[in-house]
Amino acid sequence: MSAAQGCSNIVVRRDILSLSPGEWSRVANVLRRMNDEGWFQYFSYIHNAEFGNIHGNDMFFPWHRRFVRDFEEIGQRYDSGFAVPYWDVLRDYRNPGGSPVFYPQLMGSNGWGRCVPNGVHQGWTLTFPNNHCLSRAFDRGGGIQPWYSPEYIYSVMQRDGSMNEFRQHIEFTIHGSVHLGIGGDMGTYWSPNDFIFMLHHANLDRLWQQWQNWGHQFTMDGRDARGNWVGMRSRIPHYGDEVGSTMQLGINRMCFQYAGGGSRAMSFSAAGRNESHLSLVSVPPIKGTNGNTEANLTGLPEHILQKWFPRLAKAKNMAKPRNATRSAISSSINAGGQVLVPPTKLTDAWIEMHKFDRSSVDKIMEEAQEFVNDMNSVNYLSPF
Repeated sequence: MSAAQGCSNIVVRRDILSLSPGEWSRVANVLRRMNDEGWFQYFSYIHNAEFGNIHGNDMFFPWHRRFVRDFEEIGQRYDSGFAVPYWDVLRDYRNPGGSPVFYPQLMGSNGWGRCVPNGVHQGWTLTFPNNHCLSRAFDRGGGIQPWYSPEYIYSVMQRDGSMNEFRQHIEFTIHGSVHLGIGGDMGTYWSPNDFIFMLHHANLDRLWQQWQNWGHQFTMDGRDARGNWVGMRSRIPHYGDEVGSTMQLGINRMCFQYAGGGSRAMSFSAAGRNESHLSLVSVPPIKGTNGNTEANLTGLPEHILQKWFPRLAKAKNMAKPRNATRSAISSSINAGGQVLVPPTKLTDAWIEMHKFDRSSVDKIMEEAQEFVNDMNSVNYLSPF
């Protein structure tokens, strides 16, 4: 990729499950060297120290973008082509614990509250806040409770017009559910001990970029942890950079892009991963789908589209006559798949840990359940 202003090397962040064995080996080698030289301790320390300044307020997205980029820049000291992959957790929402991400060849499996027995962290000693092995403790014992569907997050991205709305929707749903579902170090103030933290936050950043691409490139509002308004000139905790320096990829220090960027960056397709490259794990194709979930959604009844997918509703009404036949709608909705399942709610302990406003959390939890009810009421079947 050609360099942009201020960037001599722009790396491309890709879905971890699209990496070849050789590409993943290069990533894993960088991670091992970073841990050997104390960098995982460094990043866990920073996250712990700044925890109250970067959660529950609108520094959440700029700070984490700067943080993951900092990690990436350190990794490039060992390999100039190093890029943090992302984990498209939305695709795995129904059965997260069964994701190939947890295979021994990649991130390793559940630790049942003890040491993760395999994967890239196997045999590591982590040194913050004390010497310990990496732990995980799936919230369903042998598995992980369902997260938030691609359809729901896609709806959020279409409906929210302010950073404050978007941030709360993401932070109170998919952000928290992934941390809680995996547990162990991921459920603590020092969650960057687990490289899954970086995979997860790279994906959240990718969703933010998609939302930015939909007319919100410089949308920044709301308040920081001290109640001050957040704007382009606001300073990012710990780093001191201006918020505005993080708002565009490919310039300033944001020298990265996402594979499949542009308006389709969310990869809202059941065939969004380049699975042919992945020989170290086997990922079966999703059955009963035409590979274009967006097309399935446009077949929803008008009142559901207007309520939950206004961007799609507008595009549909501009492109097609309004007198579409009911048979065509039914065919589109029922292209194959399964009914949506309710997502897991944030725990009381997690809400208290982050000092979230409980009424705001409850409102979003109720909305997420209403979304599932509405979609199931019209017999929508998801390919995910």
